[in-house]
Amino acid sequence: MTVQRLSIAPEYVSFYAAGRRDVPIPTHMDRRGVLSSKNCILIPALYYYDGDTHVTFGPASEITEAGKPDFDGILNTPNRELILFDANEPQYAIATVAAERTRIRIWMDHPDEPEHVTIAWG
Repeated sequence: MTVQRLSIAPEYVSFYAAGRRDVPIPTHMDRRGVLSSKNCILIPALYYYDGDTHVTFGPASEITEAGKPDFDGILNTPNRELILFDANEPQYAIATVAAERTRIRIWMDHPDEPEHVTIAWG
């Protein structure tokens, strides 16, 4: 498995990690930052007109991040896939994972409008 590095500019200032495509997106009117359900994780992004959000996406064994993650949880991955997408882009990246439930850790350089996001699974 290799680490993927992408630069994205989601129009709606967030993107999602999920184990399949047709999942309800977790939202909350009064909370910002990473929001999650058992089937989907909403990850904030830099406003697209302020520039790209740089995403590092890979297995935990190949990710070297210092410090406590901003998110650490379990995501249902029934097809043993982890997909990154947004409201307009059906797939930024996809990875094969080992199990039907996958530990996901996320580090960000800003809680609401990160320029750099690291996502590790496993």
